[in-house]
Amino acid sequence: MRRVMFGVLMASLALGAAPAAGSSSTGFVTRDGTRLTLDGKPYRFAGLNVYNAASDGNCWYTMALDKSMRQMAGNVIRVWFFQRLATKNGRRDWRALDNVVATARRHGVKVLPVLTDQWGKCEWSGYKTEDWYRDGYREIDPGGIVSYREWVAEVVHRYRNSRAIALWTLVNEAEAKPDFPSEECGPEATSVLRDFADDMGAVAQQASSNHLVTLGTMGGGQCGTADQAYRTVYASPQIDVCEYHDYHEHDQPMPGNRWDGLAVRLAQCNELGKPMFVGEAGIDAREAGGLRKRAQAYAAKMAAQFKAGVTGFVIWGWRDAGRTDGDMFAVGPGDPVINLLDRLAPRSR
Repeated sequence: MRRVMFGVLMASLALGAAPAAGSSSTGFVTRDGTRLTLDGKPYRFAGLNVYNAASDGNCWYTMALDKSMRQMAGNVIRVWFFQRLATKNGRRDWRALDNVVATARRHGVKVLPVLTDQWGKCEWSGYKTEDWYRDGYREIDPGGIVSYREWVAEVVHRYRNSRAIALWTLVNEAEAKPDFPSEECGPEATSVLRDFADDMGAVAQQASSNHLVTLGTMGGGQCGTADQAYRTVYASPQIDVCEYHDYHEHDQPMPGNRWDGLAVRLAQCNELGKPMFVGEAGIDAREAGGLRKRAQAYAAKMAAQFKAGVTGFVIWGWRDAGRTDGDMFAVGPGDPVINLLDRLAPRSR
């Protein structure tokens, strides 16, 4: 009976229906109020974070991406598209990023590129403070060719006509602390983050009219987005889509509390008339009771969250065979999560 019910759940969650015959087809993801659309049909996505897909040894290990794409499943991958990954010997080198876009397109998968990291991983600089969001993003990092602001304009413009791009994320897990690791938030954190969203959202929108933009936040009460501040920041007219990250709470399909939980964030984004997606979802396999139970927990989360109005769910994170030991969030070849994603989010062909 449990297997039958699990199968019914999978069928009820199937994503990415093909457009009806005769419908217009652009291949670009758009939004209609709180829904995402693709080729005139409602669009929901599910997939995996593959943050080092563009690595050439400069962001953990170099991945055999085509082989990995054949082993994984889902209709999206979320990938770091940082300036460092397109720079060699002080000159621009697009080969790694171009390879991600081309490989994803070949496999019928869309890419969710992230343009910088709050924590400074796989970049030249470290943690991004409130001062960075105020004006530091206009300066050139040591090792960089251009400022972050100019990088966003450059990379978004390069891929402006690519249907393999789903939407752009400005920052992975944006927050505006005066310093790190202090837990204190400055009084201007929200206004600084909102000004940044207004400015950088406009830069991305001007560089490509074909793609949507999200700021990129955890949504759990971080500096600049706690409680009602989240709504203030995402009210930016230059930001199209809201984002939330869901970690650890394997037994809570709708995670968080009454101030900063997913249900609260969804309500705020509904008020703004904007879609929301879960850009990172991570469950420790040990906490869930093993890989199979973890896949069931992910299925329950997706069922509840898609029903509530979430438009996308991206699991953290893919690891090649032999690289999953010790990382209990990792999803590798043969993981039951792969079968789950294959059922829920079949790729376009």
